[in-house]
Amino acid sequence: SLIRRQDAVDATTFRRHWLEVHGPLVCKFAGLRHYTQCHVVDPTPPHATRIDGFPLLFFDNDADRLRAHGSPEMAACNIDSRQFIGAVSRVITQVVDVVPRAASAGPVGLIVVYPETNATAAIDAHLSDLRSQPGLRGLTRYHVLDQGPAPNSTVPHLAITVGLMAQAWFDSVPDVQTVLTTANKADASLFVVKEHRIL
Repeated sequence: SLIRRQDAVDATTFRRHWLEVHGPLVCKFAGLRHYTQCHVVDPTPPHATRIDGFPLLFFDNDADRLRAHGSPEMAACNIDSRQFIGAVSRVITQVVDVVPRAASAGPVGLIVVYPETNATAAIDAHLSDLRSQPGLRGLTRYHVLDQGPAPNSTVPHLAITVGLMAQAWFDSVPDVQTVLTTANKADASLFVVKEHRIL
């Protein structure tokens, strides 16, 4: 998902609540294989639409995901979400590893959001540039299958069109900052993130 914190909640409080309160609730989902929180951190380039985090939930199959969406555990998460999340967009994806993540890779990297899929050549060129960066420690593509409001949630929908997503890991923050200065003809939004593996 793509989430934005409530305007009345500062970044530090948002991150702490997400990690310490909301995270354990998500871990109770039956069938959840892995769960990672990617917290957007400074420095980040300006974006027309603010995103404060990317929760990544991994399931073995769609049936497990759908079962989680209709569970009491999800209902508890939806109640808690109203305490700190201002808007959310759920994105269902198929994961494709382009460059397997190195075991020694650190938590700092990029989440890349491409607004449309019809700019295939520009997206491929941008991903190729990412892949060629000397500090790259892993690159994953997330092919979008579906997108919409979070199921059964009263948190407002974050109206952002996602054509494709990617995640890249790097050796250091300077390596990430170098990527931010490279050509971006795909009109992608790049978010510097710190990854927290919860499950």
